[in-house]
Amino acid sequence: MRKLSKYRLCLVGLICIFSRFVFCDETSLSNIRQLTFAKMGFEKAGEAYFSPDGNMIIFQAVPTGQIEFQIFTMNVNESIPVMVSPGKGACTCAYFRPDGKKIIFSSSYESPDFDSNRNQPSSNNSKYTWDLTPYMNIYEANPDGSDLIALTSGPAYHAECAYSSDGSQIVYASNEDGSMNLYVMNADGSNVRQITHTRACYNGGPFFAPDGKSIIFRADRERAHYLQLFLITSDGSYERQLTCNEAVNWAPYWHPDGKVIAYTTSIHGHHQYEIYLLNIMTGMEYRLTYNPSFDGLPVFSPDGQKILWTSKRSDDYTSQIFIADFTMPDELKRGF
Repeated sequence: MRKLSKYRLCLVGLICIFSRFVFCDETSLSNIRQLTFAKMGFEKAGEAYFSPDGNMIIFQAVPTGQIEFQIFTMNVNESIPVMVSPGKGACTCAYFRPDGKKIIFSSSYESPDFDSNRNQPSSNNSKYTWDLTPYMNIYEANPDGSDLIALTSGPAYHAECAYSSDGSQIVYASNEDGSMNLYVMNADGSNVRQITHTRACYNGGPFFAPDGKSIIFRADRERAHYLQLFLITSDGSYERQLTCNEAVNWAPYWHPDGKVIAYTTSIHGHHQYEIYLLNIMTGMEYRLTYNPSFDGLPVFSPDGQKILWTSKRSDDYTSQIFIADFTMPDELKRGF
């Protein structure tokens, strides 16, 4: 009986361990809730960011029957989306100013031929790509979309924009010099500075660190389309690589602690993008999502207590926005 009890105890233990990894892997996420739905009039929705108070989100979605993204805002509790972009051309990469009084986003609505523009992500079995829509420029507006002002101009692609934590600077990506590089400008569009200077490769998806001293971004420096994550000082004087693997790594975003980032990776295959966390001080990684479709574009709330992301875990398998309470894994707290 004693031997049988030990055997049964070991078996129960193995079952519990197995169950944790198969059914209970998302232990750092709780109260998972879907925020956008096809019934709201969206073909798909994604890339959402919190307002400074955490009550609103700004995101991009394709209205039913259309093919281009437009920009919407929505209260996370009321779930009533409001379009704040012009309603024509392609739109992407919206962001709240830290004081909540302005928003920025990119749009090609003033393109001479906006009907032919396309700005949609795509993937196949070997790569992730994003069409660099011409005449894509960065605009500032009030949170309701009024008083729209262009901060960049011309036929180049200017997008993937975000404010610094004090709202004084905007970082973005552009191919205005012939290659995709990173730029920083004042919040009013003045004093533009180029901070990466590579040729024949892509640098993009930048975000300022909470202290404003550095920027995270993605780049395919060594192999086309196979993005890795990098850190660069805000003046471009120092850079280091954060990931080095055979996957596509993109959409990095800072936790408010300034030591951990969340990002999207194809390390489990291009059919199953997942979200990982990385402590940039220690190099410790942690898998956050376990879903056999797509999870990506993670974003933390200003207080770090919640996380937004884009997922195909919806009932109709369309890309939609999800929100959850977030708990920092103990493994990543070392080095704080």
